[in-house]
Amino acid sequence: MENNIVQDAYYLVNIFKTDNKPVTQLHIQKLMFLFEAYYMNMKDKPLYECNYQAWNFGPVATQLYKEFKRYGKDNIELTEEESNWGNEITDEKKKLMQELYNAFKDFSAMQLVNFTHAEGSPWKKAWDNQEYSTIKKEDMKQWFSKYVQK
Repeated sequence: MENNIVQDAYYLVNIFKTDNKPVTQLHIQKLMFLFEAYYMNMKDKPLYECNYQAWNFGPVATQLYKEFKRYGKDNIELTEEESNWGNEITDEKKKLMQELYNAFKDFSAMQLVNFTHAEGSPWKKAWDNQEYSTIKKEDMKQWFSKYVQK
């Protein structure tokens, strides 16, 4: 099965909706970045073929940006079809995403931005190198490893 970042993001939006919490594209960008970092620490392999870029407000996967940019700063509202497709991800990913959601569900979008901008973060390394540069997946895994208990 292909690992589709948009499909997985739809599932994450569904979790927020089930919990009656608003979710914006800024939340989704940061949380999907953290989800891949978490996944790499738990499964020891990258999850998505796409890369994250160091943008002003943190890591951005351009596929997600294209998908959700129409919402701007507004909450994301999925169609029934998008919601159903999101729910078709593997049980393994659902479990890991729920764990990540539980850890970060009370963070505002700006708190997530601040977290991903921390000194030593992979975003900071890429940003200091050059705005819009690619964030290395190995840097993501290594940085997030200090937050993971296997």
